[in-house]
Amino acid sequence: MLIKWSEVWPLAVALTILFFFTQKGEHTSIIIWLIIITLIFHTAATIISLYTYKIPEQFKNNNILYNLIAFIKPLLVGLYILKLKQLKTLTYLRIVYVVFILFTIVNFTFLENIFTYSTHMVIAESIVLLIFTMTFFLNSMIDDEIPLPLNHPAYFLCTATGIFESINFFIYLFIFPVFYTNQDFADLLMNISGVAFIIYGLILAAGLFYNRHEFRFKKAVLQNE
Repeated sequence: MLIKWSEVWPLAVALTILFFFTQKGEHTSIIIWLIIITLIFHTAATIISLYTYKIPEQFKNNNILYNLIAFIKPLLVGLYILKLKQLKTLTYLRIVYVVFILFTIVNFTFLENIFTYSTHMVIAESIVLLIFTMTFFLNSMIDDEIPLPLNHPAYFLCTATGIFESINFFIYLFIFPVFYTNQDFADLLMNISGVAFIIYGLILAAGLFYNRHEFRFKKAVLQNE
């Protein structure tokens, strides 16, 4: 059950923390939107996958949802990292960001159908996110001019994203050939991907908890007392 809903409940945990606690720091609203949007898409995709027989025929295809996630996730994570003072001067990250957007437009305009699961997009997503997260960590190690505290949400976001994409890059690179040759091994790979997503979501949740500012309903609690 945990694995079947692995793309949903870890993000729901993160969203629950956001519901109860405000967040410190600049641009955390980008992380909030990342969690909300991807939770909605992953929930819809999981429901379609698990309850296909109950879904009307015109809504059974969840490929478009995963294609949109593969675009939105690098878009929002990249935007958040680009807004960090430590990385604003790195022009090549902006170039990678723009190239990814252009690639997405060209890919779904001329190469692939957005209603068909796109391995190109998933691989591009992993490459872009790994470039951004690895750059963040390398910059954190060698540049002390504008240090970030270790409980800063950027560390949690980049750790979660880096781990998940490092694992999934190789899984989705070979998953379709494996599905046709060894179903059991393919199922194992998908379970590993599910565990990786759980780790991703819980690290995000931990980062939001450590970055909490105050209880959202503090005034209401005090009034009741």
